Amino acid sequence: MLKHSGPKKLKSIVENCALKCIKNKMSKNEIRLILNWKSIVGAEIAECTKPKKILYAQNVNSGVLHLVVTNGSKALEVQHMISLVIEKITIFFGYKAVYGIKIKQESC
Repeated sequence: MLKHSGPKKLKSIVENCALKCIKNKMSKNEIRLILNWKSIVGAEIAECTKPKKILYAQNVNSGVLHLVVTNGSKALEVQHMISLVIEKITIFFGYKAVYGIKIKQESC
């Protein structure tokens, strides 16, 4: 007999689909970070930043997040908030997935 699990959240369905589609090009953590960026860091930071990738050191589960800042005046503000952003990412994943952040300034 088949079990019916009931309704699922759209967010989890989209995340699972994206994980399957982009599996070879990006890590699972990178995909989850990109899809949940606004809920992780908040609307104010998310509107001027975009996560690009996480570079991992060999045999380490923690990496450096490469972050693009689209507003030049916000780059300095984001630079001062790096420890807060790392803390929010750690809370989201449940472990220290990111130990550093490199900021790159780009135009929209």
